[in-house]
Amino acid sequence: MSPTLFFLLLGLAFLGIELLIMQLSVFWFMFFGLGAFIASASGVLMPELSWTASAAIFLIASISVSLALYPVIKKWQDKPGAIAGNDAIGQSVKVVEAISAEQAGTVNWSGTDWAAELADGEKPFESGSMAKIKKLEGIRLLVGR
Repeated sequence: MSPTLFFLLLGLAFLGIELLIMQLSVFWFMFFGLGAFIASASGVLMPELSWTASAAIFLIASISVSLALYPVIKKWQDKPGAIAGNDAIGQSVKVVEAISAEQAGTVNWSGTDWAAELADGEKPFESGSMAKIKKLEGIRLLVGR
């Protein structure tokens, strides 16, 4: 087996491990896979490369790819995701049980009944009226006009 074919298969194996097992969460296998592809491409461009030279190219390329991509990927991974429930804010809900400042009620949102309270400064809601979600606090909805 030639070094070119070996590093091509090694690159495919590393990327397969990254995709199937790690699900693009670790990225180290991807870095080594890209290094193997670079070593394989070097073997295509320079067929006279020895195993030692191909291995050196693999090692140097893997380190270079890791140093170049790790900060970018780390920054991408550390970016805060969307907060669960923020898509609910502003949506309309139907009041099932009346809601007042003194007593919590129930609203129907997304096919499910939820405990609801009035948001600060809001007027009471009668059963059957429509309200808007102003804020989420745990599994309670704060509603208003």
